[in-house]
Amino acid sequence: MNRAPKYAILNLDGTLLPGHTSKHYLRVLIDDGTCDRQAGLSCLEAVGRFESGEKTPELRAEIYRRYALAMKGASVAQTRFAAAKTWRASRGKLFSFVPELLSLLRTSGYRIHLLSGNHDFPVQAAAVDLGLSGGHGAVVEVADGRFTGCLLSAPGAPGGKLAFMRCLAEAAGLDAQNSLAIGNSRSDAEIFPCVGKAIAFEPDAELRRLAAGHDWRVADRRTILRVCARAVEGAEAA
Repeated sequence: MNRAPKYAILNLDGTLLPGHTSKHYLRVLIDDGTCDRQAGLSCLEAVGRFESGEKTPELRAEIYRRYALAMKGASVAQTRFAAAKTWRASRGKLFSFVPELLSLLRTSGYRIHLLSGNHDFPVQAAAVDLGLSGGHGAVVEVADGRFTGCLLSAPGAPGGKLAFMRCLAEAAGLDAQNSLAIGNSRSDAEIFPCVGKAIAFEPDAELRRLAAGHDWRVADRRTILRVCARAVEGAEAA
């Protein structure tokens, strides 16, 4: 009988690179005239409030609502072009440990998947460029090659990442005990109980408090390779 695959689920912003790819993407969409300008600027304003510390579930939902509204009527082809442009600009900001981390996970037999609260196309562009098994972000409905403004998936919203993990387990199978997750925010904590190896990377205050009450490793950019190697060794021994 074939054994279920083990996954390494990685966040993007704050975990593989600093900053917010979503902000850059929105600015490209606005500057290129791809999305509705006023709705895009409104979404950026809400993202700025979130960055300033207003990290409430209501504001998360509002950011996604404004993003979906900004995308209404936009061409899929143009937004994919904007996503590729965004990732080319963001790629140089990857933390220096990322190539070695990905190599460690690959050689240890993991399927590496990006799961991000960012918009889906830049996440997909990052996953393809980095040679990962997949990437998933916020998804807006498409009809006839254009976005309808209807939000279908919001991983950064409460329950969003957990819902993805459940779909992954149902569709592809999941060796949960030997799977691994790395993230830096409260939304990542949703999936930490779904895997046997959880690493809070330079966690925000809320995630640090949660990690203290669970068997979750904590790492920063200086220790992540060592911490991950130990977690992987434990999975291989199991």
